Amino acid sequence: MSRTVPGITVLIICLILATLPTAVCAKPDTTGQQKVITEAENGNTIYLKEGQTFILKLNENPSTGYSWQLSLDDGLNLLWDKYHPWESSEENGILSIGVGGFHVWKIKAMNNGQVTATYKRPWEPETGREKTFTLNVMVA
Repeated sequence: MSRTVPGITVLIICLILATLPTAVCAKPDTTGQQKVITEAENGNTIYLKEGQTFILKLNENPSTGYSWQLSLDDGLNLLWDKYHPWESSEENGILSIGVGGFHVWKIKAMNNGQVTATYKRPWEPETGREKTFTLNVMVA
């Protein structure tokens, strides 16, 4: 009996540590640094304070006609967006055909919401096979 009590105690401690609530582990960022979200975070959830901003940075190649079609839920406000060609794609201020870059959006989170984007040619109908990006935003 004396050997099982320490074993059970250790087991209970391990179970408690393994089942900590997500809310404890996923606190809003309090470092004051701006989050930069990339395609690597596709499908993830970020946690922010009300009014905090973040940067969304996705690879894009508009010289081929493809661009991200961004959609924001209410409570997520677009502050600005801009396309940046890779340094090697600019020669004398002229964009080289076929060489991409990245698109950057600055978004302010006022409420929970979702960012969705579809990478497509705007004039073509959606087929369901397009590349997509989704980000859930939780505001504390």
